[in-house]
Amino acid sequence: MLSKLFYLSAGSRKWGTGHLCRSAELIHVLRQKGFHIDAVALVPDADEMKKLADLIHDYDRRIQSLVEIGAVNADGIVIDVHADFQPELFSWLEKQSLSAVALDWYYKTGKFIAGTANLRGGVEALKYAIIRREFHDARMKHSTLSNTYDAVVMIGGGDNRGHIGRLYSIFAEDGRFAGKKIAIVLGPLADSKLMNSSGSCAGTVFIFRNPGNIADIMAGASVGITNGGTSLMEFTTLGVPTIIFPQSQQEKNFISPFLKYGCSVSGSLEQKEFIVQMTELWENKIMLKSMSEKARELIDGQGTERIAALLSKTLFQDGHEMQASCACNQGG
Repeated sequence: MLSKLFYLSAGSRKWGTGHLCRSAELIHVLRQKGFHIDAVALVPDADEMKKLADLIHDYDRRIQSLVEIGAVNADGIVIDVHADFQPELFSWLEKQSLSAVALDWYYKTGKFIAGTANLRGGVEALKYAIIRREFHDARMKHSTLSNTYDAVVMIGGGDNRGHIGRLYSIFAEDGRFAGKKIAIVLGPLADSKLMNSSGSCAGTVFIFRNPGNIADIMAGASVGITNGGTSLMEFTTLGVPTIIFPQSQQEKNFISPFLKYGCSVSGSLEQKEFIVQMTELWENKIMLKSMSEKARELIDGQGTERIAALLSKTLFQDGHEMQASCACNQGG
């Protein structure tokens, strides 16, 4: 019977940190179920590696290139990396001669990729969305809590399109937002003029950098503003309606089911149109309630359970006796 898995995830300012975050959660759950895992986080840039130290501290190894891995001593491989890194990783996988399960994989497969769990395949594919434990807890509490913020801005990765600075200016300077409470959350790799403003308040705008209670902050939003990545899935499972600003063509493709399902709208880059979007959402309580209900339906929080079953079925052909899952992994 197979007994050991090699798990590789990667992140950077360009790729974002969503793969690393969700993989850490999946690794934790798989270990609880009895899987033996050698977990490796790849971050190419040394300075970015330092900034992500708290995020990746649960990984067994932290590396900057595939060369550092050497020969893999495992019975199977699990990979979860950004699409831009997949061609290079494919060549590395060919040399390992081991079966692999690839999460969110959009490059060619080859005979060694035994299974995939892709998120960009419409509504049905989102059943594999990995939701962190703190978001499960916040999902349970959200229905009974009043909104703390009128909007929470959470743009993933390095905010490559500069959305955070633009949105900050709109919220802080336009008088129509007077009296509204807006939270802007800066991630560990955010390169923004607001970086030195962490914990401060300018008018109605509150700025947080790497807050420990991120799930509660997001759950307390009337509206979430994000890009097309992990934060979008987290807002959605919390039942928070979202305005989305995709940062790439890949993200534009990914957000399609969220728009079609009716729990999100595409954000306008024109200031006047964006202000209209915000005010109309806040004023239309019936629409917000409907969007919230649809959001909670779209992502049920059981992705880790489904992926664990996929790994057991695909790589552990002789069967793998998994322990009962703990309550923290159940959707609310």
